[in-house]
Amino acid sequence: MRRNLGFFVLAILAACLSAPDIGQAAATRISVGGNGVGGVYYIYAGSLSTIINTKVPNVQATVEVCPGSSVEHVTRMQINDIQIGPAMNDVVFQGVKGINRFKKPHDKVRTLFAMYPAELQGASLEKDKLSTPKALIGKRVSIGNPGTGTSVMASAVFEALGIDMKSMKIQNLNWNEGAQAIRNNSLDVQFGAMAAPAPFIMDLLSTHKVALVNFTDEELAKIQAKFEYYAPLTIKAGTYPDIKVDVKTPGIWNSMVATSELSDELAYGITKAVYENIPALQKAYKGADWATPENTMKFAVAPLHPGAIKYYKEKGVTIPGKLMPK
Repeated sequence: MRRNLGFFVLAILAACLSAPDIGQAAATRISVGGNGVGGVYYIYAGSLSTIINTKVPNVQATVEVCPGSSVEHVTRMQINDIQIGPAMNDVVFQGVKGINRFKKPHDKVRTLFAMYPAELQGASLEKDKLSTPKALIGKRVSIGNPGTGTSVMASAVFEALGIDMKSMKIQNLNWNEGAQAIRNNSLDVQFGAMAAPAPFIMDLLSTHKVALVNFTDEELAKIQAKFEYYAPLTIKAGTYPDIKVDVKTPGIWNSMVATSELSDELAYGITKAVYENIPALQKAYKGADWATPENTMKFAVAPLHPGAIKYYKEKGVTIPGKLMPK
């Protein structure tokens, strides 16, 4: 009997020693959408998760690979399957409104901050002379995985220019696959909607001379007339090695969005931590300094999360009425 009692006491002591301190809150686990490995979103999400885990108390953030990228992020936030993640503003806009690929309004999507502008970049081998949109007719063109922000944007751009997608041999490769397919001569052009310099283009440049699809001012005006959120951007000469001319292309802002089910406290903590640690983000992605309260107020398309609103108000930022949640 004493022997059994001794074992019982030891078991209780072991349980007490291994249990967390009373009053110590268990970490809240959140998933951060990060598209495919090697993409800018994945790199950015990884750095963001590190900042969250080291600067925001009682939270454990993990990057989740989401091949569907922007569309998948917005879709899964609506059901709280992931809590935060980056998305292109055209996809966010369509999701909130419930148009195009979205059958109903995704009313739980909220903005934390605007991230950076991204260019629609179409890369091919220089020798193939595929540097205009019309030159792509009849060619093998990859617009990224189905449902990604790249596929949404590329499809819209060709529509605005009156170029039938059926006039091209469309493929749905991710960026790394596309670069390799161009090397293997099984693909002519790979598109990616991301900030320059894009990793897949830098990869292709390591072995070949590359040309980018260049849009005229007239083409860019047509695109923006049909889709107001696609603004003309310029990739400056020298952004990529050996590309010595300015390249004009449509662009789109990207935002870090969250589900409205993310607590106000966490949304506030994450927003604050990001703005206070931009240099750390820049180590992973040098364009991270585009993230400012001013750019968020100017370019965000989904209502702000109440937790983010608290941060902006503390900083004296004037918030447009369109960004206040209803």
